[in-house]
Amino acid sequence: MEAFTRWIHLLGLATYFGTTLGLALQLLPAAEAIDDPALQRRLLARGLRSYNVLSIGALGVLVLSGASSLTEWKALLGRDFARLLWRLVAKLSLTFALILVATYVSFGLAHRLVRAELGQLPVDAPAQAGMIRRMRTGAWLGLALAAWTAWVGVGLTR
Repeated sequence: MEAFTRWIHLLGLATYFGTTLGLALQLLPAAEAIDDPALQRRLLARGLRSYNVLSIGALGVLVLSGASSLTEWKALLGRDFARLLWRLVAKLSLTFALILVATYVSFGLAHRLVRAELGQLPVDAPAQAGMIRRMRTGAWLGLALAAWTAWVGVGLTR
């Protein structure tokens, strides 16, 4: 992988990890410490607006920089590219699973809370608590998938 592309890829990975760790370890626990559901949603909406953009943007950077490096590898290895096939299939499968989980957290849950706050919809405290639990689970699952995908990717470069 070209040095610049590798740097961009690592920057995207660090951004996804950092924003998702911040969600799981800072924003969600801080929101759960608030007893008033309306105030809780307001806090979540402020934090989730930037989380959505950063996490999905970082995954986009990862996909594009990964595809760019894949093209370079294919040209470099020629016929020997087939020896990477199964490890590449594993990495792409994990990447697909990561994107599904991350978009569920961002668009399926977080974006709904942000839109509800912007539209000043009534707060349903039990539903909001369930969304927070699912966001936490999704964030940890996304982090595990990202770490596993990175681990498989390091194996590809050997």
